[in-house]
Amino acid sequence: MGKKCDQIMDCFLELDKNQRLPWSVSLHILFCKKCRTEIRLFSLAEKKCAEPLKVPLVGNDEIITLLMKKIDENYVEEGKIAHISMRKWIVSGILMILAMLVFLVSRPMFSNDALDLAFFILFACIVSAYCAIFVSSNIDFFVKKIETLKDGSNTLHIQI
Repeated sequence: MGKKCDQIMDCFLELDKNQRLPWSVSLHILFCKKCRTEIRLFSLAEKKCAEPLKVPLVGNDEIITLLMKKIDENYVEEGKIAHISMRKWIVSGILMILAMLVFLVSRPMFSNDALDLAFFILFACIVSAYCAIFVSSNIDFFVKKIETLKDGSNTLHIQI
């Protein structure tokens, strides 16, 4: 590589990620195969370094499992998803539906449009809060389920 290529590479390496290349650098890269190859290799190396480190995990290694449980009490082995009790969610959902039905049955006794509107707005807020609390309290379950479906391999993913 010549002096011009060294200057172009220095200029390229000084740029921040996603910053536009100067016209002169773009033009040089377009016509210089060596610089184009080196920049492609830099881009591939950066992409590889940005990926999470994957370390194969021995399937029945109890020492690693015990160590991970000592570090994090809530640790669950990959592939094993913690059981979530749906009893409290079902009971509270049934209670909400029953409350709505009781109001609808007793509605002719009160027959007030303002009260009806207030009830339906309140009920919509309660159902929305119910759904939001359900999803937020069980988000780790959904994330683990999605990751298990995406990656069926027996690897430990470490983000550095």
